[in-house]
Amino acid sequence: MSQILNQLITLLNLEKIDDGLFRGNSQDLGFRQVFGGQVVAQALSAAIQVAPKDRRLHSCHAYFLSPGDSQYPIIYDVETLRDGRNFSALRVKAIQHNKPICHVTASFQVPEQGFEHQNAMPEVEPPEALIDESLIMQKLSAYVPEVIRDKFIAERPFEVRTKYMNNPFQGQIFPPKQFSWFRTNGTAPIDYRIQQCLLAYFSDFHCILTALHPHGKGFLQQGMKVATIDHSIWFHRPFDLNHWHLHAIESNNAFGGRGLARGQIFSQDGKLIATTQQEGLIRYNDSL
Repeated sequence: MSQILNQLITLLNLEKIDDGLFRGNSQDLGFRQVFGGQVVAQALSAAIQVAPKDRRLHSCHAYFLSPGDSQYPIIYDVETLRDGRNFSALRVKAIQHNKPICHVTASFQVPEQGFEHQNAMPEVEPPEALIDESLIMQKLSAYVPEVIRDKFIAERPFEVRTKYMNNPFQGQIFPPKQFSWFRTNGTAPIDYRIQQCLLAYFSDFHCILTALHPHGKGFLQQGMKVATIDHSIWFHRPFDLNHWHLHAIESNNAFGGRGLARGQIFSQDGKLIATTQQEGLIRYNDSL
């Protein structure tokens, strides 16, 4: 396992401080606010520890209430809403400075057999045909303020090959779509609970940014304000993030200062393993 991947897995391994109460450290990615994917992934890590062991996480829905502070830990308070014969529903409240910053509901199901169908994976270049995102970040580093440059170009826990790489400081027009191949940077444990938390972490990287593509804006461009409002994930089939997966995202709407994006995550052999959906604030003020 690479050091950076091990650091992320350690970040997701929460400290239990009481029944249903956990504490997680925050990751500093160069911005004061906490990365939303971290909050969702840690909230799911907490929920998985409380849910009945015979049930598997199949969906989660997160509402972000206020920006988190990357300089402080986060408390996760887990409440069981329902324990039925086949399903359990839990609610996780992420708290900083005695205030909730995010609410996550998570549903767990006893595994069972049933009907099966799925969308086909879109036709897109294989990962080997696309440029490693970290190399593009290196080229963009000249645009980055020196105070966060090291964070911007630092090694990441995922290897990512992205089709439409928008300059975050000087956007250009692309179709309202994104195709990102990704896999862990190193070998992750074959533990479905850890793998689900890792997928939740990664799933927040490109979603809402896809809504900026047809407008030619980068999320760090002067005058732009971008923030996630809510984020949902549905887990469909088993997966192993040590192998390539494709996150195919489409933004079907932007209106009223908000953008919406829906993603489908496929294994390289075409199995649909998860669906994501995210809405976020995308506000531009040219007077700033």
